[in-house]
Amino acid sequence: MNVIGRPGIEKADFELMSLAVSAINGCGLCIDSHERVLKEAGVSNEVIQHAVRIASVMHAVATVFDAESPGAGVKAAA
Repeated sequence: MNVIGRPGIEKADFELMSLAVSAINGCGLCIDSHERVLKEAGVSNEVIQHAVRIASVMHAVATVFDAESPGAGVKAAA
């Protein structure tokens, strides 16, 4: 838990990354929490939206690559 307390980067940058991960994971409570911290730190709505938008694109690309990988959707024989 020490990494979360002192991540080694600016607090706002860490919160933006955490917001992006929360958006990918679909955790509404986490998204709300990170958004609140970012707004309290003076981060604009535009920057917050960009972080979520970038996370959405990354998730979409990962989903496409996963779906196109050999054997995708095929269950292994038991």
